[in-house]
Amino acid sequence: MSRTEGADVASRTYMQTTSGTDLDDVTSREGVPEHPRISDVLARATLQALLDSETVGVALVSASDWTHVLASATYERLVGAKETLGRHVSDAIPEAVVPHAMLGSVVSTGKGARPDSLLVRAEVEGEADAIHVALTLLRVRRVTPESDGVLVLAQDVSQQVHERRIGELFVALANDMAAERDESGSIRASVSHASEALAADAASIFLLSPDGKRLHGALVGWDWTRTSFVAEVEHWPNVAGAIAANEAVYVTAETAKLAEEVWFERRGITAAVCAPMAADGRVLGILFFDYATSKPAKVDLALAKEIADQCALLVQRAAARV
Repeated sequence: MSRTEGADVASRTYMQTTSGTDLDDVTSREGVPEHPRISDVLARATLQALLDSETVGVALVSASDWTHVLASATYERLVGAKETLGRHVSDAIPEAVVPHAMLGSVVSTGKGARPDSLLVRAEVEGEADAIHVALTLLRVRRVTPESDGVLVLAQDVSQQVHERRIGELFVALANDMAAERDESGSIRASVSHASEALAADAASIFLLSPDGKRLHGALVGWDWTRTSFVAEVEHWPNVAGAIAANEAVYVTAETAKLAEEVWFERRGITAAVCAPMAADGRVLGILFFDYATSKPAKVDLALAKEIADQCALLVQRAAARV
């Protein structure tokens, strides 16, 4: 079915939702006000705009068997499914997210529903990435002559989720910095929050020697195998560049060099963020965020650097107490 044909079907469906209602009588038999009918041209144009949208995905599901009778390319991209027409809705959206009972309730009550956001692994610019998709379910009358249906709207809300997590992170950071507790505990809490915000699989801290030539693993609650050795900075070219520029860098298995390659291979890492920990313009160490399951297409390096610098202040504060 082409998009134009889909829009025709959808617009006829939309018209059917208000069929049988005269413009002079917009009250249903139950006494509930109804919307007057609109022109078929306007309905078709509205539905065509939705089908062509690259930001909002739209699908129509029949209540007779919960199969897709209409689906836009954006919908299929956002939910991570292909060729959904004629297929059951659970083939595109897990039943745990949109159970049949929820669909049935939308149809029987006419009240829309907002399921939990859907986490989808998708291809973004050729790289695997995870996106958060918000879903909205709305009743549509007479999708077929025999049954009503549900209109499913899907939208990528990854940026909103990320911004919310960043907000929560900085509240936690402020509390950690002001807390009357040991710096190691504050660092653990800060890095734990940051790992979640950056969707990293693991994190580790290495402190720089006074001469700036070696990195010493710092055990602050992480896997000892990640921090139990000394690394010569000259054997870590990407890390050395990050230290020299005092800027966070993103390294993948393909761009890793020398000892970095060994680090990636032995620990099954596909990518890592290397963020220098600097206080008063002086780099005190490196904060690593490792990705073992995927290489995110986009990483917030500014956020990683901010967390690293906060950790540097905590390290500096701890050193001052000694």
